Amino acid sequence: MIWKSVRELENRNGVLYFGGCSVLELAGKYGTPLYVYSESRIRENYRRLLDAYKKRYPQFKVYYAIKANNNPAIVNILRSEGAGADASCVPEIKMAQQAGMPNEDTLYSGVYNSDDELRYAVENNVRINLEDISQLERLKKMKVPAFLCFRINPGMGSGKFQGLVFAGPDAKFGIIERDVKKAYETAKSLGVESFGIHMMTGSCILNPDYFEQVVGKLLDIAGPIAQQLGIKFDFIDIGGSLGVPYTPDEEELDMDMVAEKVVSKLKEKLAQYDMGEPFLIHEPGRYLVCDAGILVARVCSIKSGYKKFIGIDAGMNNLMRVALYDAYHHILYANNLGDSEREAVNIVGQICENTDQFAKGRMMPKSIKVGDVLAILDVGTYGFGMGSQYNSRPRPAEVLVCNGASELIRQRESFGDLIRGTAVPKRLQYGKKEH
Repeated sequence: MIWKSVRELENRNGVLYFGGCSVLELAGKYGTPLYVYSESRIRENYRRLLDAYKKRYPQFKVYYAIKANNNPAIVNILRSEGAGADASCVPEIKMAQQAGMPNEDTLYSGVYNSDDELRYAVENNVRINLEDISQLERLKKMKVPAFLCFRINPGMGSGKFQGLVFAGPDAKFGIIERDVKKAYETAKSLGVESFGIHMMTGSCILNPDYFEQVVGKLLDIAGPIAQQLGIKFDFIDIGGSLGVPYTPDEEELDMDMVAEKVVSKLKEKLAQYDMGEPFLIHEPGRYLVCDAGILVARVCSIKSGYKKFIGIDAGMNNLMRVALYDAYHHILYANNLGDSEREAVNIVGQICENTDQFAKGRMMPKSIKVGDVLAILDVGTYGFGMGSQYNSRPRPAEVLVCNGASELIRQRESFGDLIRGTAVPKRLQYGKKEH
């Protein structure tokens, strides 16, 4: 294997192939920078997760976190596999609807909701996951839904980076533990008939024990509430958090081990609190799509200064994670995977920020030259979606590959896209005199 268990990455006579397609040919056909996604890898990731849980606990569902990669083609792939949707905003609800995901399998988990957002969710009969008890007061003025879920902040969290910790005193998410009973009690008094409970304390976790701890903690909160208030939970949602290995030394999650630990703890707690058999929900994004995506970039300039800098036509405007988290992304020399003579280089973009550096002191082949192609791995999630038009650079195209065929699933932006929707007052237009 070139990288972890991603069989779609292949070395064919030294040239990098992805999903059966030559990366060099993709770069020539569609231009660079270019996002490329493997349909078969997305399906494989989904089925691995689903199978690991279903054989241990049939009442299991996967909701895809659309925020991770909102390209409609990706959403449709996962809908065709049977996934529901974790929607963080109204446009993501619309994407789920457009893809044909049932409203009852769409969970709206917006934070700091406006009235318009709550109203849209209520009127479209999607399931609502509130993260603040005060929103109940606004919700009851619109329409009290038959179902309601609450997101819990248990006061502790974990994550690959500090910025990926989503619970605890400094986190902006969720209802703190002391107010959870009041939230459900109030919702029941308003006429809510059925309930869910949700927790998402961090992201990109590679420790299997974490997921067991999350389900145990969540049920220790839900169980007493169910008994005291006489309510039942339709589902227990333990969020996403399923990590992928970004660095060479990290190991992939053993999904069978994760499922075994989670289901064992789930069954123990359900029996302890006499809670029946509610659905268990995971809502991953990264685990499903991250390693199914690469960012293809062309070398446009090489400079030898205090260090050797390899400049490529992708930048932090295309992939923000490195500048934002100091994250590691593995990089392959697509022209010659077999070149073993290496040197330390910095791989940088064209953006006017010194944080626009994908790698510092990275050992890369000495033979890399202007015009060659590099592939940045593990960018299927939080790549294009976190991108921008900074430095007036249009966003890249996106391509889907499968069994040697490629399809354009998002056109490359143009200059016209950069200025679309803008207007210059007539008095400021070229050739006009100021008044």
